[in-house]
Amino acid sequence: MAIQLKIDRVLQGSFDLKALNLLFVFQVNCPGCFIYGFPLVNKLYWKYRQLGLNILGLSTAFEDFEYNTAANTALLLTEMKLVGATRQALGEFYSQTIDFPVAVDQLTTGAALATPEKIEALTETISDFDRLPKLEQAALRQKVNAHLQRHAKTSATFTLNHLPGTPTFLLVDQNLQLLDGWFGHTPETAVIERIEKHLRIVKGVTQKLYK
Repeated sequence: MAIQLKIDRVLQGSFDLKALNLLFVFQVNCPGCFIYGFPLVNKLYWKYRQLGLNILGLSTAFEDFEYNTAANTALLLTEMKLVGATRQALGEFYSQTIDFPVAVDQLTTGAALATPEKIEALTETISDFDRLPKLEQAALRQKVNAHLQRHAKTSATFTLNHLPGTPTFLLVDQNLQLLDGWFGHTPETAVIERIEKHLRIVKGVTQKLYK
């Protein structure tokens, strides 16, 4: 399954996809993203950036839209300023630098996303959707449409991929095919195991191509 990546703008670095990419989806008004997410992703960036893992940060918003903005993300990157609940939890400034590329999710509305093409793409992510009776398929399409229509504001990448919240981590290839993913606080050892498994696969494929 390929994820749908919708970017409004790139704020830092180059957002080019490579053979193996870790997409770190966060909100600036999300204390857990800064307590658990950024420290881990910073460590992974420096550990694996020469070994084949491309790390990309995506600032999104599915709530607290007055805080989770492109402007506040830019302030984080340029001045390390924190906002909202994150500021209450950690203070005015973030203590770690953020060195990996960061882009902003495309802000939109549910109505704008509720096109037949996007509804079809969302239903295709439902397990065994194609095997369901036609009436059940139609009912699920209606539910997806109603779900989208309820969002006066939302972010395209977050909503179109049914992401559960932030921080979310998605391992994808250069074609945005989803290889692995997890949500929230996950032990570092488990994350490293997942990454190194896919690095071995990528390295094996590359070796075969150049034999």
